[in-house]
Amino acid sequence: MLFAILFNFAGLGLFCWLLYALAVDALAFFAALSIAFAAFNAGAGIIGAVALALIAGVGVLTIMRIGLAATRSWPLRLAITLIYAIPAGVAGYQLSGAFAGLGGASGPWRDAMAILGALAVAAAARARLEAPPPDPAR
Repeated sequence: MLFAILFNFAGLGLFCWLLYALAVDALAFFAALSIAFAAFNAGAGIIGAVALALIAGVGVLTIMRIGLAATRSWPLRLAITLIYAIPAGVAGYQLSGAFAGLGGASGPWRDAMAILGALAVAAAARARLEAPPPDPAR
C-alpha cells in the first residue's frame, strides 16, 4: 500500500512537470503540433508527420534563440522575448487555473493562482530562451 501511494505521488509529479514543461515551450509545441496535423492530413503518414513535427519544434526554438543572440537592439530583443513568452504565459494561466480549480479554490483565488502561474511560466520561458547552450565537454 505504501508503494502504491509513493508511485501515485511520483506519477502526479511527473505529470505536472510534463505539463509545465510543455507550457514553457508552448510556441514550439504549437508549431510542431500544427505541422504534424497538416502533414498527416496531406498524406505524410504518422512517421512523416512526427518527423516534420520534431523538425518544426526544434526549428522554432532554434530560430528564436539565434534571433535573440544575434541582436543587441533592445526593442527587437523585447519583441522576440514577448513572441516566445506570451503563448507560454497563456498556457501557464490555463494550466494553473485548471489545477487551482481541481484543488477546490473559489473564483477569485483560482484567478489569482492562475495569474501567478502565468507570470511564473512566462518568466521560465524567458529564462529558458536566454539560457546559454549546455557545455558539451561536461
